[in-house]
Amino acid sequence: MGHATRSMLEMSAACLLFLLAITSGLGLFTTGTALTRTAYLAGTELDRSIQQSLSPLAGDGRLSGNEVLHLLARLEEGAVEIMVDDVRYSAPIERENGLPSSLGMNVRYQVHYDRDSNGEVLRVRLSS
Repeated sequence: MGHATRSMLEMSAACLLFLLAITSGLGLFTTGTALTRTAYLAGTELDRSIQQSLSPLAGDGRLSGNEVLHLLARLEEGAVEIMVDDVRYSAPIERENGLPSSLGMNVRYQVHYDRDSNGEVLRVRLSS
């Protein structure tokens, strides 16, 4: 076999391996992107369902003072108002100055919902 023929066959094999590596890398990249997107969407759905829940999954349906404090800290603009022992809290609350220090961390708070005639929640009342 001549030198030119051998060189041409080696270059053809190298180009074929290079194209195969690019194709498999592109396939792995698109698969990884799809898996990442699916995991992100599943995570946001789980986060949303956790954040929208005001009552615990197990127990007597009461919230601890710590859970109430975290609920007030996460209160967003446009959310319903929350009344804790007849003290009204609505968004936005400054976390440094606005969070109540009078909440008892060992106290359990019962949750009551005030609704309008259409069933929309107007306010959430927490009483110890």
